[in-house]
Amino acid sequence: MEREISYPEGSLVFEEKADGLTLVRVIGNFTEVNIPEKPDGEAIVTSVSKKAFLGRKTIKKIVLPDTVRSVGDWCFASCVNLACVRMPICTAGEGIFNGCTLLEQIILPGISGDMGYLLAGAVRYGAPPHLTDIRNIEADRFEKWDAWVLRLLDEPDDEGFTNQILCGEEDYGSCDKDAYESGRRVLKVSLCLLRLLHPENIRDEDRERMSGYIRDHREGSDKGNESWIAVRDHFPDKKHFDMLASLGCIDDTNRDRMLRGLGDDKQELKSLLIKTSGSDAGDRFFSALEL
Repeated sequence: MEREISYPEGSLVFEEKADGLTLVRVIGNFTEVNIPEKPDGEAIVTSVSKKAFLGRKTIKKIVLPDTVRSVGDWCFASCVNLACVRMPICTAGEGIFNGCTLLEQIILPGISGDMGYLLAGAVRYGAPPHLTDIRNIEADRFEKWDAWVLRLLDEPDDEGFTNQILCGEEDYGSCDKDAYESGRRVLKVSLCLLRLLHPENIRDEDRERMSGYIRDHREGSDKGNESWIAVRDHFPDKKHFDMLASLGCIDDTNRDRMLRGLGDDKQELKSLLIKTSGSDAGDRFFSALEL
């Protein structure tokens, strides 16, 4: 028997079972879904069905009650704007976060804030299963996460390129080896930035290795400019920009070139770049536009 409970943004549909209620689907245009422990004031929510949130593109945050003991396969899959999920540690089905490309934080009881961000990053960037398992957050998860990133840094930038080509261009999207290698470096930089922004339990030598990789790929480097590409195209916000600046990736040798490469949709980055060297940088930039 199903029960539909309405809210201003839509409705939640539950199925009554022997052990409680199961959320079976979400209807409407929710931006935040906070599932109550007892939606009808009586029975508790004990599970979320497979595909319950599948493809709900407006949802940015989901909160599950502590009474939930399981979530089904592809539960949150293709929620392309989902940024934060708060849920209990429970049995999780296959691919529950598939296609959640903007997922920033997974909040679980008993884990730190930094681990919540790293767990989401592991999901977002396709980490091995032992790093994305929400049921068993071991004490050494930070160490394992760092070991995974450092292994990636050691891999050649063309790692996996041949396999992508063999899968067919329609699956890969491009057979441009240079673009593939640059994309791999952007991935490596992105992981390093994420870890440095959430540095709980990081070893000094690992911090320096990741910092060095970001510096080695700053704008103007002969190894590539993927550190700037990562921030410009994927993380155009103050915290990522400030991390680049703190690592010495922005100076008088590359600032003007970085400014010229920014479109009108990157006004915040333009402002931040200009502020790194006072008004002189801005004067040079706007003078160059008049030429």
